Amino acid sequence: MDFLKKQRRWDFLYDGRSVWETDAVYGQTVSGNTAVSTLTVEGTLRVTNRAKKYERFGAYEWVSTFENIGTRPTGLITELFDAAYSFAVTDPPAVRKAYIPPKESEVIMNAPFGSNLSVKEFYVNTDHLEKYFPCRYHLGEGMSYEYNAFGGRSSDTRAPFFHLRQGSRGVIFAIGWTGQWRLLLRRENGEVVWRSGIEDAAFRLYPGEEIRTSSILIMPYEGDAQTAQNRFRRLIKEELSPIGKEGRDAFAPFSVQIWGGMSSEMMIERAKAVKANGIPAEYFWIDAGWYGMYREKCIDEFEGSWGSYTGDWRVNPVAHPRGLADVVQTVESLGMKMLLWVEPERVMYDTPAACEHPEYFLGPTKAGDQHRLLNLGDPDAWQYCFDTLSELIERLHVSCYRQDFNAFPLETWRQNDRADRKGLTEIRYITGLYRLWDALLARFPHLIIDNCASGGKRIDIETLRRSVPLWRSDRMCQANCPEMVTQTHGMTFGTWMPYSGTTTGRHFDPYRFRSAYAPAMTLGYTYTEYTPFAEDETEIREIRRYCEEYLRVRPYLSEDIYPLTVPSDSEDVWSAVQYHRASKGDGIVQIFRREASPYECACFRLGGLDAGTTYVFADADTGETWELDGGVLLEKGMPVTVSEPRTAKLLFYRVKTET
Repeated sequence: MDFLKKQRRWDFLYDGRSVWETDAVYGQTVSGNTAVSTLTVEGTLRVTNRAKKYERFGAYEWVSTFENIGTRPTGLITELFDAAYSFAVTDPPAVRKAYIPPKESEVIMNAPFGSNLSVKEFYVNTDHLEKYFPCRYHLGEGMSYEYNAFGGRSSDTRAPFFHLRQGSRGVIFAIGWTGQWRLLLRRENGEVVWRSGIEDAAFRLYPGEEIRTSSILIMPYEGDAQTAQNRFRRLIKEELSPIGKEGRDAFAPFSVQIWGGMSSEMMIERAKAVKANGIPAEYFWIDAGWYGMYREKCIDEFEGSWGSYTGDWRVNPVAHPRGLADVVQTVESLGMKMLLWVEPERVMYDTPAACEHPEYFLGPTKAGDQHRLLNLGDPDAWQYCFDTLSELIERLHVSCYRQDFNAFPLETWRQNDRADRKGLTEIRYITGLYRLWDALLARFPHLIIDNCASGGKRIDIETLRRSVPLWRSDRMCQANCPEMVTQTHGMTFGTWMPYSGTTTGRHFDPYRFRSAYAPAMTLGYTYTEYTPFAEDETEIREIRRYCEEYLRVRPYLSEDIYPLTVPSDSEDVWSAVQYHRASKGDGIVQIFRREASPYECACFRLGGLDAGTTYVFADADTGETWELDGGVLLEKGMPVTVSEPRTAKLLFYRVKTET
């Protein structure tokens, strides 16, 4: 608890002076693994910092609230950093400037990309050279970096997750803010100092006002970096994620996906075909296009005018004359649950709610912009949103509510701020989002929330504690997206979070299917009416086989992860990853020889195993089994031969038991 007793976990300027240089009154109470610190400034501003320790993980989390308890406005709060942390480092042995410093002694900053529609989303390459020297993520004396979200979505372009290390010491930390965060990092005088908070916040609070700001999750460690990364992943899984918690699914959803503009008649036909052919899907996912008063046929998400009706949450009467009630009845009778796409925050200017209550909305930001932003910071707008979503969830028996957000809200937020109230529109909006999701989860104890924002562009610790990103990237919107994308994303997203999801695409083959194995997965074969489903008996039999295999594999995919190759966007390589269930000593290995790879053989050193223990491996295709020693697997690796390019191998392993 010494860490939580440290006084200065945060920092800000109050009327231009460091708050710690004012006559502020500081107090702290510690009880068990929690600490509550208060700072009262001039009898007007009270800052309350609530912190806790996750004992099993050696991790800490905190969040602050700011409240005006006086009778006049507070002073101006600027340079607000919700986290102020220093990590002691030592100078490495001197090397000549012509040489790259050794990894063992160099300070390395892992700062992953966010979602940017590339293969390497949520990936960081610590050895990438920028203009030859220095290494992009190696942090030399006097060097500094600044990281920011883009456009007001927390993992757009840059993700709010970080891993700082030197040798066998390090710290993994994450920013909990679903808007525009920033992090400043500098190495000097034997330490790395980082500060994080909401970008460009500068405001006064009026009497009675109270706000919260970004949260911080931090996990110092000693030892192996990948072991620490897996401990962080377990922390998210066991302490934050709603998956597996009381009343909610034990695993992330396995779904079949339907375009919302498909007629109810065909939706029912597809649902019946799914079950008639033994496809063990748990959720029936109705995607965008089910709403609005458009009259022409919109055959998929890239065609038709359906997008012009976003914000009109009346069920489309042409495609769905019974308001989807017949679809819901059929889906439930077949033993599946409902998953429904909604995008409540971005609406078109001429939808009913925008016309009847223009005061609920922010925007436009420029002339001709037809979009408006529902102001979740406004109590009346928030209530309208909560009531609308609750009615849909109740009426359509929704078990997984999918919230999308295809907008860049930052400019809109800032245009609605006054000069001495910068950041407050965003702060109220984001806290309104948290309150919305918390209220929905409380009202519907069974509900799973799917967090989508043009794919995985709003992933942070605050959304991960309330939701699951079932569609981790809009790179998957292509019906035939290259398999390397799902293979690589499995490792990159998987390094930071235990649950995320992807799709098989709309055309079946075993290589593509196995490439899509993820903690949550959706079948795209049912998505549009122009893609036939269940007409080829051989194909549907194979789809069923791999669905059953997936359900066998799924429990491993949220366990410890060990990337066995570097994530790559090249087709001439192999890609491999291991998932290890430490509690039972078993796991799986996924191996992909890509289409242009000229190599028939590779050798992979596994992780997480016990030296001196014998493991029994089984090939999922041939049934062949063999035994290998854990020490050999850790040190020398496991040789694998794959004779044909574009082949996916799946291996199961377990500890050998005495007979």
